[in-house]
Amino acid sequence: MPPLRQIAFVLEDFALQTPAQQLLDRFLLGYRRSGACPKLDGVRITVARAGDLQFPATAAGLLQSRAEETGLRLADIPTAVREADALVIVPRADAPAPADGQLTAALTHAQSGAACFVFGALATRLAAARTVAALAAARQVTLASGTTLPATWRLSQVDLPRRAQVDAALIVVQGQSPLAELHALDGLLPVLERRAGGERGVRQVKFLAEADLWRAGDRREWSWSLLSAALSRSDSPQGDTLVDGRTQDLVGLGLVPKLATNPRGWLLEHTDGVRTALLVLDGVVADFNFAVRLADGSNLSAQLLRAPAPAQEHYSQLAAAMEDFFRTGKPPWPAQRSQLTAGLLDACRQTAAQPGVWLRTPELSLQ
Repeated sequence: MPPLRQIAFVLEDFALQTPAQQLLDRFLLGYRRSGACPKLDGVRITVARAGDLQFPATAAGLLQSRAEETGLRLADIPTAVREADALVIVPRADAPAPADGQLTAALTHAQSGAACFVFGALATRLAAARTVAALAAARQVTLASGTTLPATWRLSQVDLPRRAQVDAALIVVQGQSPLAELHALDGLLPVLERRAGGERGVRQVKFLAEADLWRAGDRREWSWSLLSAALSRSDSPQGDTLVDGRTQDLVGLGLVPKLATNPRGWLLEHTDGVRTALLVLDGVVADFNFAVRLADGSNLSAQLLRAPAPAQEHYSQLAAAMEDFFRTGKPPWPAQRSQLTAGLLDACRQTAAQPGVWLRTPELSLQ
């Protein structure tokens, strides 16, 4: 693999405490890794502003300040990516995937052999994800995508044993759609990939909201005990804990339905029979937590750490995975996960229009 000499960032916005700022500054200024804070000496950084007509003036001003302070180069997309060894595509902070055409424009002008990392999802439609994956292959560009969640620390630092037999899994997240769904998928799929047989795809998806979500739990379509295991890893329980610091069993005391605002969830049936639940529970906790039940009845659970502002050190974990990708050409995780995530975001969108109805997804089989 030739040495890493130039990285091109394609940004749709730039503001403090956004993924664009957190990632760009780490490659510009250095980041904490393995007990040190190395800088990418000798690596040129160029930024292209995607969609100049919509690019905010404040964002342009911040980028200009970075350029004056660090020697960062600003250019259009073709100029920025043409000679770059690596590409980083970062959508707006409130978007799960790049705007239509931005990733295609970058890939069209990328040099053969480049590595491209997309923050978030490749797309929110399976067809669009397949199109950009085909374009990347035709251009001989190695493509990867994801958020901080596959790379961040887990509290506790656990992982599913290789080839473990899994019965069911659940993750709790918060936020607006479709970012919440992206975070749920990006938090849980990497865990489940280690199970026996690996990830083989998803054969059907169902959406539930409000009281129907709780009734589905009572019918054991998803597991209250797994939710309890997941919430046991939270360090941000809401309700009376915020009032007087008391500890509470949120599930056991029946507080989850009372605390949750706009509760919603998606049930996934994987092709190997494993069932998973993606629960968006604003108002219950303020962190992301998962739990997995193994075939022997034991549970595995952890929090996916999102470190506080301003440093948000979970971005350092992702930056390290990206840098290794750029230097070796080896994606940080299986390429099929990117297309499965895009397809599931598509399925989540479709099922939200038909609550309680299973949507068959044969196109999401990985067999």
